[in-house]
Amino acid sequence: MFRHLLVALIAALTLSACTRHTPEKADQGTAVAAAPSVPEPWYENEIKAFEQADRESPPQPGAVLFVGSSSIRMWTTLERDMEGWSVLNRGFGGSKTPEVLAVIDRIVLPYKPSMIVYYCGDNDLGESNTDSAVAAQGFIAFCERVHKRQPQATILYLAIKPSLARWSNWEAMRRANELVAAYAAQHDHVEFVDVASCLLGPDGTPDPTLYAPDGLHLSAAGYEHWTPIVRERLTAARKTPPTP
Repeated sequence: MFRHLLVALIAALTLSACTRHTPEKADQGTAVAAAPSVPEPWYENEIKAFEQADRESPPQPGAVLFVGSSSIRMWTTLERDMEGWSVLNRGFGGSKTPEVLAVIDRIVLPYKPSMIVYYCGDNDLGESNTDSAVAAQGFIAFCERVHKRQPQATILYLAIKPSLARWSNWEAMRRANELVAAYAAQHDHVEFVDVASCLLGPDGTPDPTLYAPDGLHLSAAGYEHWTPIVRERLTAARKTPPTP
């Protein structure tokens, strides 16, 4: 009787050991599929450069933040043009509204800006995309995310500009501007700034002297047209003038 019990116990232990060991053998004999590497977004180097600059020289909270696509990035005279204001340029060329939203926690909210000047949507619509509502909704989503964290921050939306290169799609851009203007009219701390009309000539088409040779970006003269408009709206939004 005892011998039968001993044999049964040994068999049970052997079976249990084999059961526990089987997964180990499977693990050793089966290669684990590596997670596919996801390429970094095309703009990641620019955003990392901003973050590195912030670590080396942390910006003071409360500045006026300029953010958006290349019309902001290429505003190289911004500090001089906005003299008297503490400004921070965080434009990255080629960006569309989803990409600005993707980095809002990295190059917008950490600065705790007193005001934000936003230019984006131009690339969303480009030469052929006519979905004005989606371009406008991207800005609205930006406002909602900022105001959830900083309800008192004023956001100035610079109207999508007309351009020689994208004139064929101006109607869609104009509609996007109208949608944002309507949203701004119904919401505190959101301002629509018309920087489009000043770029049109007497015939109602873009004035070539205000554009770079590519017909898309602004020339120095184009930024000269933008400067007094933006300064005036910043002053009105803050209610008090900048330091002389």
